[in-house]
Amino acid sequence: MEIGLKKAPRKPPGDHRSRVGAERREKTRERLIESALLVFTQHGLDAGVIDKVIRTATVSRGTFYNYFRTDEDVFIAVGARVSKEILTLVDPFVTAQADAAGRVACGMHLVLAMARETPMLADFLVRGGPRAFGHGSLVNEVVVRDLALGLAVGTFKSMDLRVAHDLVLGPVQIAFHRILSGDLPADYAESMTRGVLRSLGVAPARAAKLAALSYGPLVIADDSIFNRARLRAQD
Repeated sequence: MEIGLKKAPRKPPGDHRSRVGAERREKTRERLIESALLVFTQHGLDAGVIDKVIRTATVSRGTFYNYFRTDEDVFIAVGARVSKEILTLVDPFVTAQADAAGRVACGMHLVLAMARETPMLADFLVRGGPRAFGHGSLVNEVVVRDLALGLAVGTFKSMDLRVAHDLVLGPVQIAFHRILSGDLPADYAESMTRGVLRSLGVAPARAAKLAALSYGPLVIADDSIFNRARLRAQD
């Protein structure tokens, strides 16, 4: 008796077309988001941003409106995408730290290093202001996660979580302005991190030790949204 190999069931043609269509839509959406990032860093969020995004992405107006209805919609999408990019790079290092103080120190060091290496990141967050931090899970979940942990176990002095949140993000926002100015001392990130930890109630010696540590190395992937947007600017 001859036993033959069973043939794999043939997938319906519609499955392939659906998959290809979904991939095409995702690529178009990513193209619009990276183009919008470029536009925001060059022009800010002004009345003509949609037209600029359409021209930069080289798509039709109808295509843009298939994905986004307003300039606020595309701004939110860019903010969420930037948040995800930062988290992908930084959070594995952050969660490897022993306690909440180490997590805050590590996160600040690496985000400031990332902004120095990628001015487009600092530019977007400066032009977008506090609203640029408010989309995605970086601020809404991860920073809150580590601050809440530190408050719960006494690593940080007792205070409202919102106050702790602002004690971290306020200085970071100012730091992005400083980074874009290009006139910073070599120990700026260390000094800023030490100051933020002290404001949260970390003892001086421990704050100094954590602020002086080297975290990383941080490697920004070639296919990151920042590199793709930078290449689009050269087209």
